[in-house]
Amino acid sequence: MLELSEPINVWVFFKGVKVHPYIFFWKDRKIQIDKINLVHTAKEEGNLVYFFSVSSKDGNFYRLKFELKSLKWFLEAVEESE
Repeated sequence: MLELSEPINVWVFFKGVKVHPYIFFWKDRKIQIDKINLVHTAKEEGNLVYFFSVSSKDGNFYRLKFELKSLKWFLEAVEESE
């Protein structure tokens, strides 16, 4: 898995009080999320962050990070199928 920390833009929808990333944009690519595999939270320097482990239809896996305080998204890791 390739570890990164790149800012990205993410389209989300809300279901109740939960946020669901739907599409994100990385390196001039529009990547549609097929499945949210895992969601967890952590504290980083006192700030709450959400991590989303997601997969796309082409078999790639991604870890997205959402910083609650700054409302910014980052692509943290990528595992692309060959």
